[in-house]
Amino acid sequence: MLKPVEMRELRIVTLNELVDGVIKRIDALGSVHLTDIKEFLGDWEGLIEPSKADVILMKISELLARIDNLIALLRPGEGEKKSLRETLFKAPEEVGQGRWQAEKINVEEIRLDEVEKDFGDLERTITSLIDKNERLSEELSTAKELLVALKTLGDFGVDPDFVGEHEFISVYAGKLPIGNLDELESTLDTITGGNHLVVSKQITEGETEGGKVPFAFALIAALKTDKEEVERVLTRLDFESQVFPEHIPDSINDAIQDTEAEIQRLESDINENESEIEEIRATRFKDLLVMQELVQIEESKAKAKVLFGKSEHVRVIEGWAPKQEVERIIEGINEETGGFSVVEVIEPKREDVRVPSLLNNPRIIKPFESVIKMYGHPLYKDIDPTLITAIMFPVLFGLMFPDMGHGLFILLLGLALMFAFKGLGKEVQGMGIIIVLCGFCSLVAGALFGEFFGFSEYASHLVAGSVEGAHIPSILVFEPLWFEPIPNVKFMFVVTMLIGVMHMGLGLLLNTLNELSSRNILKGIGGFVKIWCLLGALYFLLVLFGYSFIDLKAGMVIFILLPILSLFVLKIISELRHDEAGGGGEGEASNVEKKEKRGIMDYLIILIDGVIDALLENFFRYLANTVSYGRILALALCHAALIEVFILLTFMCLQINPTIGPVIAAVVFLLGTAVVIVLEAIMAGIHTIRLHFYEWFTKFYEGGGVEFSPFKFRRTYTH
Repeated sequence: MLKPVEMRELRIVTLNELVDGVIKRIDALGSVHLTDIKEFLGDWEGLIEPSKADVILMKISELLARIDNLIALLRPGEGEKKSLRETLFKAPEEVGQGRWQAEKINVEEIRLDEVEKDFGDLERTITSLIDKNERLSEELSTAKELLVALKTLGDFGVDPDFVGEHEFISVYAGKLPIGNLDELESTLDTITGGNHLVVSKQITEGETEGGKVPFAFALIAALKTDKEEVERVLTRLDFESQVFPEHIPDSINDAIQDTEAEIQRLESDINENESEIEEIRATRFKDLLVMQELVQIEESKAKAKVLFGKSEHVRVIEGWAPKQEVERIIEGINEETGGFSVVEVIEPKREDVRVPSLLNNPRIIKPFESVIKMYGHPLYKDIDPTLITAIMFPVLFGLMFPDMGHGLFILLLGLALMFAFKGLGKEVQGMGIIIVLCGFCSLVAGALFGEFFGFSEYASHLVAGSVEGAHIPSILVFEPLWFEPIPNVKFMFVVTMLIGVMHMGLGLLLNTLNELSSRNILKGIGGFVKIWCLLGALYFLLVLFGYSFIDLKAGMVIFILLPILSLFVLKIISELRHDEAGGGGEGEASNVEKKEKRGIMDYLIILIDGVIDALLENFFRYLANTVSYGRILALALCHAALIEVFILLTFMCLQINPTIGPVIAAVVFLLGTAVVIVLEAIMAGIHTIRLHFYEWFTKFYEGGGVEFSPFKFRRTYTH
């Protein structure tokens, strides 16, 4: 459990004509992580070459893009969205995927040409209907604008044929922003000398970058001699001229009737088209989803083949599989190929960075893998810290947020996420497990420190001394099982340092064991010395706080001087061995030559490097790391102080008025409790993550590994 699952490298060699069957069987097995053959070409000494993307892959990708586009066009709109109740309380598998989720379709063999033909016919039909609807919608919009214009002209008592050029005047009809009307009037007065007429009416509101703007429909008449200047003014003031169709009747009433009839016809055609589209959506949308899935499968096959190596007659597949799955995989591939394949199994070294890592943790702690992956997925050689994180993360959170009442609230919230709010998905359910454990530890820490919704012995004395005649009911005050943090700040800080040293020491111990298991003896010895140095940093801080369990001089020598000197010596030995190893590739003569070239300055640099490593990189860093765990104390005190402020305000409100005072006090307390729970829970979570990332993971965990991702087709509608 403290190491990623043991992996095996698989090299599968099969005939070209059998490769599709092998891919299909690998999908069915669901336990082979495929990798690019380019990483292993050196092992084949030119016998194979990498595959390349071919025309088929590009054709499949193009077809898939067309299918995706058509599905986006046909996908149900807002009316098909899940209700709030379904979103929160029903798991996706309970709700299904709308009415499209039905019994899966059995597909023995995918015939891409048939899928493409069927889709092409459907695409042409749907595209034609959608294009026609877009055209009809544009015509409908134009007709509605025309109807508004005609009705407005009717209100003015003007027929459509009045708009345009006449013997002596020009008449314009159209709309403009209503705020431009005054400027239009004044400008026309100036350029026409008052020889014009403007009649207007507010008609609608239009969208602009600044928001909604009211528009006005205006009828403007001016002398033809002023035509050019009038039109320049209209253009400048965003006047949109209304264009009347040539076939429109001259009578305003006849024009309105014809336009209304045209609108009804267009709406009828649009509804008819919508009905056809809806019928296709009801009968063929799942077919589209099936086509999409089948083409995605073919695309996955084609992309997988690009990862393979090839020669004239065979394909070479490189992959990784868990050790316990290897026999099943070999049997499956031999069965698929009838024995016309070779599977070579190689045990990789833990240091091989190409090996994907698979974490195998119990369900109760698996959600904590998400915390680990925020830092970086573990390398194959890394220790899997999930189990220890699942223990320490809630403990540290609880110590930062110690309150029985608040902890119970968080615990209940976690249970709700786990069992009630199924609609939020598996990830949120996993988060619920973390929240439950954090809430439980907060509850336990609250009992240790005697805090219940902020009420404590210290808070009781604070209220009695600050608000005359007020006291916290004894039923709300719990005696701490251990101690109260606020009156015992010094002792609490010492406790946080002890926790920090234990936490970091565990990380250093894991790193040491990892180095020893990899036969890095010198680094393993250095790991134990670093633990010794960490204890020295703790001893130094305890002395500063007045705690010393042995003679001061002896303690300084044993816990500070000796580990620093030991780290100094180990660093120098490591550097000298590294220099010697660096010349090993050129033979013994090269080693002698390298030693002769090393001068006084080289040794001086090595000595300085040893001092820096022993003092700065280890002792002083451990001092800073240990003090950093003091944030546990800071958050615990912050939580207690903040809720006590609201408790004081609550009892002050009780003194205001016998009638309204209790109501205000209840509001203040409930609001304060909500603020403290939200604010402090977020802060405690952030600082708990920080302690893990910067104080703990840096002691033993590298991260940056490849996550094990078995090749598998995504199937929802087919099998």
